[in-house]
Amino acid sequence: MKHKLWVRDVEEYLFCPMVFYFSVVLGHERAKSYWADLGKEIQQDVESVIAQKFDVFAREFEVESERLGVKGKVDFVVRDEKHLAPLEVKYSHSLKPWWKYSAVLYGILLEDSIGKPVKRSYVFLTESDRTVKIDITDESRTFVEKAVKDCYEILNGKDPKPSKSKSCRNCDFNHLCSEFHIMN
Repeated sequence: MKHKLWVRDVEEYLFCPMVFYFSVVLGHERAKSYWADLGKEIQQDVESVIAQKFDVFAREFEVESERLGVKGKVDFVVRDEKHLAPLEVKYSHSLKPWWKYSAVLYGILLEDSIGKPVKRSYVFLTESDRTVKIDITDESRTFVEKAVKDCYEILNGKDPKPSKSKSCRNCDFNHLCSEFHIMN
Protein backbone atom coordinates (compact mmCIF):
# COMPACT_ATOMS: atom_id res chain seq x y z
CA MET A 1 0.00 0.00 0.00
CA LYS A 2 1.72 3.17 -1.23
CA HIS A 3 -0.47 5.84 0.29
CA LYS A 4 -1.43 5.65 3.94
CA LEU A 5 -4.49 7.58 5.05
CA TRP A 6 -4.60 9.74 8.15
CA VAL A 7 -7.56 9.64 10.53
CA ARG A 8 -8.23 13.26 9.48
CA ASP A 9 -8.61 12.08 5.85
CA VAL A 10 -11.24 9.53 6.84
CA GLU A 11 -12.95 12.12 9.04
CA GLU A 12 -13.17 14.42 6.01
CA TYR A 13 -14.69 11.57 3.99
CA LEU A 14 -17.25 10.99 6.75
CA PHE A 15 -18.07 14.72 6.73
CA CYS A 16 -18.42 14.63 2.93
CA PRO A 17 -16.75 12.40 0.32
CA MET A 18 -16.21 15.50 -1.85
CA VAL A 19 -14.09 17.18 0.85
CA PHE A 20 -11.94 14.02 0.94
CA TYR A 21 -11.73 14.04 -2.86
CA PHE A 22 -10.68 17.69 -3.18
CA SER A 23 -8.21 17.71 -0.29
CA VAL A 24 -6.68 14.22 -0.39
CA VAL A 25 -7.09 13.00 -3.98
CA LEU A 26 -6.66 16.31 -5.83
CA GLY A 27 -4.42 17.90 -3.19
CA HIS A 28 -6.28 21.21 -2.96
CA GLU A 29 -4.93 23.15 -0.01
CA ARG A 30 -7.34 24.32 2.62
CA ALA A 31 -6.95 27.74 4.09
CA LYS A 32 -4.76 27.76 7.19
CA SER A 33 -7.24 26.61 9.73
CA TYR A 34 -8.10 28.82 12.62
CA TRP A 35 -9.79 25.78 14.15
CA ALA A 36 -6.66 23.61 14.08
CA ASP A 37 -4.63 26.26 15.90
CA LEU A 38 -7.44 26.88 18.35
CA GLY A 39 -7.73 23.12 18.92
CA LYS A 40 -4.06 22.89 19.94
CA GLU A 41 -4.47 25.76 22.42
CA ILE A 42 -7.63 24.29 23.89
CA GLN A 43 -6.06 20.84 24.18
CA GLN A 44 -3.34 22.33 26.38
CA ASP A 45 -5.95 24.23 28.43
CA VAL A 46 -8.06 21.13 29.10
CA GLU A 47 -5.19 18.80 29.93
CA SER A 48 -5.64 19.34 33.67
CA VAL A 49 -9.42 18.80 33.38
CA ILE A 50 -8.83 15.50 31.59
CA ALA A 51 -6.22 14.48 34.16
CA GLN A 52 -8.84 15.01 36.90
CA LYS A 53 -11.33 12.74 35.11
CA PHE A 54 -8.97 10.06 33.80
CA ASP A 55 -5.66 8.36 34.39
CA VAL A 56 -3.74 9.77 31.39
CA PHE A 57 -1.46 7.16 29.83
CA ALA A 58 -0.14 9.29 26.94
CA ARG A 59 -0.62 12.56 25.11
CA GLU A 60 -0.32 13.08 21.33
CA PHE A 61 0.06 9.31 20.90
CA GLU A 62 0.77 7.96 17.42
CA VAL A 63 -1.40 5.04 16.36
CA GLU A 64 -1.44 3.01 13.16
CA SER A 65 -3.11 0.05 11.50
CA GLU A 66 -1.15 -1.68 8.77
CA ARG A 67 -4.24 -3.81 8.13
CA LEU A 68 -6.40 -0.76 7.34
CA GLY A 69 -3.64 1.49 5.99
CA VAL A 70 -4.50 4.32 8.39
CA LYS A 71 -2.44 6.28 10.92
CA GLY A 72 -3.06 9.14 13.27
CA LYS A 73 -2.16 10.94 16.44
CA VAL A 74 -4.76 10.78 19.20
CA ASP A 75 -4.95 13.71 21.63
CA PHE A 76 -4.85 11.49 24.73
CA VAL A 77 -4.77 7.82 25.62
CA VAL A 78 -6.47 7.25 28.95
CA ARG A 79 -6.96 4.24 31.20
CA ASP A 80 -10.55 3.13 31.31
CA GLU A 81 -10.94 0.48 33.99
CA LYS A 82 -8.45 -2.17 32.82
CA HIS A 83 -8.23 -0.97 29.23
CA LEU A 84 -6.70 1.92 27.33
CA ALA A 85 -8.99 4.22 25.35
CA PRO A 86 -8.38 7.13 22.97
CA LEU A 87 -9.73 10.54 23.93
CA GLU A 88 -10.13 13.38 21.45
CA VAL A 89 -10.72 17.02 22.39
CA LYS A 90 -13.22 19.00 20.29
CA TYR A 91 -14.11 22.68 20.55
CA SER A 92 -17.88 22.27 20.44
CA HIS A 93 -21.06 21.94 22.48
CA SER A 94 -22.17 18.79 20.68
CA LEU A 95 -20.76 15.62 19.17
CA LYS A 96 -20.73 15.62 15.37
CA PRO A 97 -21.35 12.25 13.66
CA TRP A 98 -17.99 12.33 11.85
CA TRP A 99 -16.22 12.89 15.19
CA LYS A 100 -17.98 9.88 16.66
CA TYR A 101 -16.72 7.65 13.87
CA SER A 102 -13.21 9.11 13.85
CA ALA A 103 -13.12 8.31 17.61
CA VAL A 104 -14.09 4.72 16.75
CA LEU A 105 -11.31 4.69 14.14
CA TYR A 106 -8.81 5.91 16.75
CA GLY A 107 -9.95 3.03 18.96
CA ILE A 108 -9.35 0.51 16.17
CA LEU A 109 -5.91 2.03 15.46
CA LEU A 110 -4.99 1.98 19.15
CA GLU A 111 -6.08 -1.65 19.35
CA ASP A 112 -3.97 -2.57 16.30
CA SER A 113 -1.02 -0.54 17.67
CA ILE A 114 -0.93 -2.11 21.15
CA GLY A 115 -2.33 -5.55 20.33
CA LYS A 116 -4.95 -5.38 23.09
CA PRO A 117 -8.72 -4.86 22.94
CA VAL A 118 -10.07 -1.32 22.95
CA LYS A 119 -13.72 -1.24 23.98
CA ARG A 120 -14.51 2.47 23.80
CA SER A 121 -13.31 5.93 22.88
CA TYR A 122 -14.04 9.32 24.38
CA VAL A 123 -14.61 12.79 22.99
CA PHE A 124 -14.25 15.74 25.35
CA LEU A 125 -16.47 18.65 24.25
CA THR A 126 -14.91 21.82 25.59
CA GLU A 127 -17.89 24.14 25.19
CA SER A 128 -20.22 21.96 27.23
CA ASP A 129 -17.42 20.65 29.47
CA ARG A 130 -18.56 17.08 29.03
CA THR A 131 -17.05 13.81 27.99
CA VAL A 132 -18.95 11.55 25.61
CA LYS A 133 -18.26 7.82 25.86
CA ILE A 134 -18.45 5.99 22.54
CA ASP A 135 -18.69 2.22 22.74
CA ILE A 136 -16.86 0.49 19.91
CA THR A 137 -19.41 -2.01 18.63
CA ASP A 138 -19.24 -4.52 15.80
CA GLU A 139 -21.58 -2.24 13.82
CA SER A 140 -19.43 0.87 14.32
CA ARG A 141 -16.27 -1.09 13.42
CA THR A 142 -17.92 -2.34 10.21
CA PHE A 143 -19.12 1.18 9.32
CA VAL A 144 -15.67 2.74 9.87
CA GLU A 145 -13.79 -0.01 8.06
CA LYS A 146 -16.17 0.37 5.09
CA ALA A 147 -15.51 4.13 5.10
CA VAL A 148 -11.75 3.46 4.96
CA LYS A 149 -12.32 1.03 2.07
CA ASP A 150 -14.45 3.68 0.29
CA CYS A 151 -11.62 6.23 0.73
CA TYR A 152 -9.17 3.87 -0.97
CA GLU A 153 -11.68 3.26 -3.79
CA ILE A 154 -11.88 7.03 -4.39
CA LEU A 155 -8.07 7.23 -4.29
CA ASN A 156 -8.07 4.51 -6.97
CA GLY A 157 -10.39 6.43 -9.31
CA LYS A 158 -13.96 5.91 -8.14
CA ASP A 159 -16.06 9.09 -8.37
CA PRO A 160 -17.15 10.43 -4.97
CA LYS A 161 -20.74 11.30 -4.19
CA PRO A 162 -21.41 14.48 -2.19
CA SER A 163 -23.24 14.55 1.12
CA LYS A 164 -25.77 17.35 0.93
CA SER A 165 -26.14 19.11 4.27
CA LYS A 166 -26.46 22.52 5.83
CA SER A 167 -22.66 22.35 6.33
CA CYS A 168 -22.20 22.79 2.57
CA ARG A 169 -22.56 26.56 2.85
CA ASN A 170 -19.53 26.77 5.18
CA CYS A 171 -17.40 24.27 3.26
CA ASP A 172 -13.99 25.36 1.97
CA PHE A 173 -14.69 23.47 -1.27
CA ASN A 174 -18.29 24.54 -1.90
CA HIS A 175 -17.39 26.43 -5.09
CA LEU A 176 -15.40 23.47 -6.46
CA CYS A 177 -18.12 20.98 -5.58
CA SER A 178 -20.77 22.77 -7.65
CA GLU A 179 -18.35 23.03 -10.61
CA PHE A 180 -17.45 19.34 -10.29
CA HIS A 181 -21.10 18.30 -10.51
CA ILE A 182 -21.76 20.54 -13.50
CA MET A 183 -18.93 18.78 -15.37
CA ASN A 184 -19.99 15.21 -14.41
